[in-house]
Amino acid sequence: MTEGLSIAARNARILGWMLLANLALSAAAVAPMLRPMDDTTARQADAGRLLSAFDMSWWVDLTTSRAEAVAATLASISAAAFLSVLAGCWFAGGALQAYSDTLDGLPMDRFMTSCRRWFGRFVWLLALTLPLYWLVHRMVNTWLGSAMNGWLDAVEDERTGLAMMWGRSLLFLILFDLVTLAGDYARAHAILTADRSMLAALAAGLRFVLAHPVRVLLLESQVFLMQAAALVLFLPVDALLARGSPAGVIAGFLAGQLFVVARLYLRESARAGHLSLYREMAGLRPLPAPAERTTAPA
Repeated sequence: MTEGLSIAARNARILGWMLLANLALSAAAVAPMLRPMDDTTARQADAGRLLSAFDMSWWVDLTTSRAEAVAATLASISAAAFLSVLAGCWFAGGALQAYSDTLDGLPMDRFMTSCRRWFGRFVWLLALTLPLYWLVHRMVNTWLGSAMNGWLDAVEDERTGLAMMWGRSLLFLILFDLVTLAGDYARAHAILTADRSMLAALAAGLRFVLAHPVRVLLLESQVFLMQAAALVLFLPVDALLARGSPAGVIAGFLAGQLFVVARLYLRESARAGHLSLYREMAGLRPLPAPAERTTAPA
C-alpha cells in the first residue's frame, strides 16, 4: 500500500484527467435539476439550511412539482453511470501501464496510447465478469435465500434469524467483492505479462485472489480504513460550512472536491498496490524498456 501511495502521487497528472472526467459526467447528470432547485430555494426563507442539510418536505415538494425534471435527471444519471463504467475501462489501461512503468523506473509517456490499446480488451473483461456477478447473485440471494426461508421458519429466537440474514448479506458482499478483485488483478496480470487473452487474465486473477487471500484482504482492509478516515475528516468540516452565501457555497464545493480527490487518490493507490502486489507474489520480472523490446540481442 505504501508503494501504491507513492506511485499514485508520482502520476498525479492521471488523477487530474480522471477528476475532470468525473466532474464532466457529474455535471451533465445533475444539469436538469439545477434550475428547478434554484427556483425552489429562491422562494424559501431558510435557503441556507436547505442547501446544507437534507430536508424531506422540501425534497418531496420539489420532486412532485418538477416531476419531468426529476425524470430527466434520473435518465441522465443512468447514462452517466454507464459512461462512467466505460471511462473506467478507458483510464484503467493507461493508468496501470503508467504505474507499471513507474515501478520499472521508466517515464510516463504512453498514457493515452495505452488507454486506446487496452480499452476494448478491458471492456471485454468487464463483460466476462458480468456472468460471475450474476452467479453470485443467484447463489446467495436466490438459492441460499430460498433455503434460508425454510430454515427461518424453524428458528424461534429472532436474534438468531437476524444473525442468519446478516450473515447472508455479508457473504454476498464478500463474494461480490471477490469478483471485483479478480477483475482488478486480471487487469494487473494483462498489463504485467502483456497477455491479450482476457479470459486467461480473468482466470489468473481468480487464481491469485484464491491463492493469496490474506495478502489481498490486508491490502483491501488498508484501503477501506483510509477511505473511512477521509470520510470522518470530511464530515465535520462539511457540517461547519454555511452555504447561505456565495462564499459558503464555493467553500462547500471546494471541500467536496477535496474529498473526491482524496478518494480518487486512495482508489488509484489501491490499483497501483494491486499491480505491485501481483508482480511481487507472482515473481514477475520487470519488462524491458520499449527501446529494448524491439532490439535483437547481440
